[in-house]
Amino acid sequence: MALSSTTKPSAPPSRNPKGTTLPVKLNLPASTLKLPPQPPGGNPPAPPPAAPMAQPNPPPCILGTAPEPYNGKGDTAIAFWNALENYFTVNATTFNMNAKKVSSALTYFKQGTQARDWASDHIAAILAGNPVNYGTWDDFRDAFKAQFIPPEMQNEAIQNIHNTPQRNWEFGEWYQEWSRYARQANVDEATKMYAFHRALDTALHNKLLQLSPMPTMLAGLVEKAREFDKNWCTFAGPTRGFRQQNPRIQEILEEESEINAFPQPFPFGQNQGRGCRRGCGHGCGHGRLTPEERKRRIDNNLCLYCGIPRHIAINCTTLPNSQPGSSFKPQGSGPSI
Repeated sequence: MALSSTTKPSAPPSRNPKGTTLPVKLNLPASTLKLPPQPPGGNPPAPPPAAPMAQPNPPPCILGTAPEPYNGKGDTAIAFWNALENYFTVNATTFNMNAKKVSSALTYFKQGTQARDWASDHIAAILAGNPVNYGTWDDFRDAFKAQFIPPEMQNEAIQNIHNTPQRNWEFGEWYQEWSRYARQANVDEATKMYAFHRALDTALHNKLLQLSPMPTMLAGLVEKAREFDKNWCTFAGPTRGFRQQNPRIQEILEEESEINAFPQPFPFGQNQGRGCRRGCGHGCGHGRLTPEERKRRIDNNLCLYCGIPRHIAINCTTLPNSQPGSSFKPQGSGPSI
């Protein structure tokens, strides 16, 4: 059937060079576009931001270094205990309970020593309880000191703080030795200060007596003595009389001068009869010593006059003078500072 001449065939859809159909753009007025309905009252508020996740608190940082394991020797007991208490004090946030402190302290004992055996027995006694009770820190301190700091050690240290004079020692060297005894003595501050005064070199002692006000603590007294000693060494120079390179050599020379000042008619080793003191050891004569006996007494820190330990000839009570040490004046009692 023939088409009418008035009817025009529809144009084919446009194609791009590759043969795909292009979309047809419709030019519609905006009023004809339908949008989704809006809720009453305007747009809803934005959701709140997500809260950050809670982070766990980090463990506290351990300060300082744990003390070396204790070997059970009495001369290091106080030093070990002080280091242990200081370690727990600076880390109080970690060791905040008696059980933590005691259980941790029981691990600081050296393997293969009697101290470790004591700690092991202590642990066994604690774990045998029901419930387990580590006790208080004060109780553990008392048990430790009763075990490793015997009374005789403390008594000996008390004697040493009174019988360790400075004499020819450099102040720093002497104070290191004297303070070791002071720590072991475990006496009050007044007793330490009294013993410190008596043990000092005569010039330093006299200078400290002039202080006003007088220090009330041993640390302050030691600091003043150190300051005076430093000034004396600075202004006196290397010729200061009582400063020797080897204090023990000067000490022996002083002892020998003291012995030679009082010769006895009895040769060494001969019994003096009624005048003999018990416990004198190798002979009671006070004449010149043989080289062997002199060396033995020096090596064992025995008095070169009577042979008894814990004092020297300058302080020997058997010397025929009215007061020990009065016949020899230390060179250190020279000019005032």
